[in-house]
Amino acid sequence: MSTVPKTYEVLLADLKRLEEENQMLKQSLKDKNSHHSDLIHALQFTQFSIDSISEAIVWTDEEGNYVFVNEATCRNYGYTKEELLSMQMFQVDPLFTVEMWKAHWQEILERKSFSIETVNRTKDGTSFPIEVTVNLVEYGGKQYNCAIVRNITERKLAENNLKQSAIRLAELNSTKDKFFSIIAHDLRGPLGTQREFTKILNEKDSSFTDAERSTYLKMLEESSDLVYSLLENLLDWARSQTGAIQFQPVPIDVYDLVQRVIGVLTLSANKKQMTISNQIPEQLEIVADSFMIETVVRNLISNAIKYSNSQEVITIGVLPSELQSNSNQITFFVKDEGVGMHKEQIENLFRLDQKSSTLGTGQEAGTGLGLILCKEFLEQHKGKIWVESKPGFGSTFFFQLFQNSKNL
Repeated sequence: MSTVPKTYEVLLADLKRLEEENQMLKQSLKDKNSHHSDLIHALQFTQFSIDSISEAIVWTDEEGNYVFVNEATCRNYGYTKEELLSMQMFQVDPLFTVEMWKAHWQEILERKSFSIETVNRTKDGTSFPIEVTVNLVEYGGKQYNCAIVRNITERKLAENNLKQSAIRLAELNSTKDKFFSIIAHDLRGPLGTQREFTKILNEKDSSFTDAERSTYLKMLEESSDLVYSLLENLLDWARSQTGAIQFQPVPIDVYDLVQRVIGVLTLSANKKQMTISNQIPEQLEIVADSFMIETVVRNLISNAIKYSNSQEVITIGVLPSELQSNSNQITFFVKDEGVGMHKEQIENLFRLDQKSSTLGTGQEAGTGLGLILCKEFLEQHKGKIWVESKPGFGSTFFFQLFQNSKNL
């Protein structure tokens, strides 16, 4: 090393060089601090993002141990991070066993990424369906399953509702197909009869005796009555299905309504010399749709006439208050003394896909559509209809309605 004293100029140059090196070191340190700060910010931002999302993110090792969970996992399962990080995944999945996990891990190694559906259980024991997206990742020389876990309860409910709707739609289509087949059959019979009798009357009228002419005309009248009744119910049912019948509840004097219906059906009752007894209390008032309730009463009394014998009595009335199931509801009945029904007939009465109607005591035909219409109209009132009957001992049809409008 030289011992010769440095000149002022040399010393100044050394100081300048040292200052430059110092500035470079300061800048380098500043850059490193800035980079370190950026890394910390990026890590914090990443952690914040992972913890803020609603879906659970978990890392498990090859043994099924949790090695990382985000905040959503804790919220969704009800555990703390410390608790979860001391657990294994099959402790929250009742469908997985240790043996199943080993096979699952092999599938992860082979497929790398895929989705499965299973069931998980929260800390309080509540089970819920999940969809898990599996991802094989390597970090620090080890392999892990980075899984995204989604609660699919709402999706499963929607899928189930859609499935039930599809089943219901298929049932309705099948039912309506059977229904229209029944209608076509029952229309073809009386219309065919009318056509044939009309043809006979037209071609051979001059050769008929008065008794024969009267018989044929009576048959034509009965056939026309059947077609008219069927079409009337069919049109009412079709209108109800398309929403063309508006539900319009108004105060109704039930006694007067029943009297109107009896007046319409008097001719049919007189043919069998039957009596229709209106035992509805006068001044009894309910709030209901007048058209619908009149249709219900007309069909029930008409059926009672059809299945009653000559000179029998049909009674329409109200159950005594002590027999009413609800103080705000009122139960009406239409009782006949006719042929009655077997259990199998009763079970099919209100089914659209079954032909439950049988010939009346005067060989009157029908389809059973009127009772189906009664059921639908009463259900719009949140009411119900049922029957009690025994072969040879007549039938009693009951229908229940709310007495005022607050329950409609």
